Amino acid sequence: MITAFFKGMKPLEVSEYIVLCLTAIVLPFSWVWSVWMLYFLVANSILLAVFGRKLGNPGLSKGARWSLWLLVMFYMYQVVSLIYTSNMKDAGNMLLHRLPLLIFPLCCLMCDTGFMTRLRQRTLVWLFTGSLVVKFIIRLVYVLCTSHKIVLSSSFDPVHHSYIAMYLLFVLGFLYSEWFYHRQELKTWMLWMLGIIAAVSATYLVMVLSRAGIAGLVLIVVMIIIHLFFRLKERKMGLIALAFALAIGAGVFFMLPESARRLTQTFEEMSEGDTSDARFLIYGSSMKAIRQSLPFGVGIGDRNDVLLQVYEETGEEYAIKAQYNSHNIYLDAMLTMGIPGILLLLAVFIVPAVYAYKERDFIMLSLIFAVAFSGLFEAVLHRQMGVVFMGLFWFVLLAGGDNEKHSNPVLSPKEQ
Repeated sequence: MITAFFKGMKPLEVSEYIVLCLTAIVLPFSWVWSVWMLYFLVANSILLAVFGRKLGNPGLSKGARWSLWLLVMFYMYQVVSLIYTSNMKDAGNMLLHRLPLLIFPLCCLMCDTGFMTRLRQRTLVWLFTGSLVVKFIIRLVYVLCTSHKIVLSSSFDPVHHSYIAMYLLFVLGFLYSEWFYHRQELKTWMLWMLGIIAAVSATYLVMVLSRAGIAGLVLIVVMIIIHLFFRLKERKMGLIALAFALAIGAGVFFMLPESARRLTQTFEEMSEGDTSDARFLIYGSSMKAIRQSLPFGVGIGDRNDVLLQVYEETGEEYAIKAQYNSHNIYLDAMLTMGIPGILLLLAVFIVPAVYAYKERDFIMLSLIFAVAFSGLFEAVLHRQMGVVFMGLFWFVLLAGGDNEKHSNPVLSPKEQ
């Protein structure tokens, strides 16, 4: 089976695929390990270009090529902002942190990735999903052994909750895509396993105590139920999904009261117009800094210094002490790179979303949703655990180009 899986691949293509697989496996556990994998990917890509005697990736579709180049342009404009930034030390650190946003797309653009079939793409995402499930089990056993209870008052995972939540939002979208495209060919036990993995992923998500993650979960469940009822006319599955959502909700309310409290508190603040929450105050300070720095922003090195000045002016002592960033990738792009920066960032999401929608690629759409939605509540491109995640799967899901259609031939004309 393994031999058949790698059939037709050249040795350097096999080694590149193995490096990508290892990156997907280690990322949920350690961003440091995943960065080490990046070095191997670069070395392998150089060898591919040298021994293949060909620079470029002719198999990429127009949409994939544009999506990858936009990510490169987004990174390069941050380099351009060095011209008008003064804190070169912070600028260098941030450019180094975000380097995967340049390396992953360039590796994909410069070397032929025609070997990345749809099956191999899905296998990589499955490895990432399996790694998250294994981590959940390890953490659950640890928590039960140390505290003898799972009613938590702090995050279930020591890794920053916003990033784990982003990973899991992507995984849940991927699992629904697997069911949607392959439900007619999967055996009953496989469908049950798919449901169990989805339930574990959803449980893991609410246990990390991320308000944005729980809100994203609610949105995903609502969209799935609407799709099942009104698009597919799968009322039975729609009812099962609804029951699943209610069961998860009841579990959160009774067993994870801190998760329920954080979510209800957020909705109450939004409905009542309460702006006392720390994130609202940070957003307000970020907007003030942005208005002072338009149209080109303050440069990638000075955004923290500018925000600290605003915090001092408004007397936000907690923000000064914690040295908070904008907690929003869109505000961060505007503060750092001004109007060109926010336009480039929006293009990074919109162009592949349009391409994925036309190709009916629900996995890519899930990835875009996970990053773009999480970015509303956390600066997920400030840490390498977010940057490597985005760069890796942008590479993986766009690398196949036009070598396979994303639609499944077993679907009915109505579903297609």
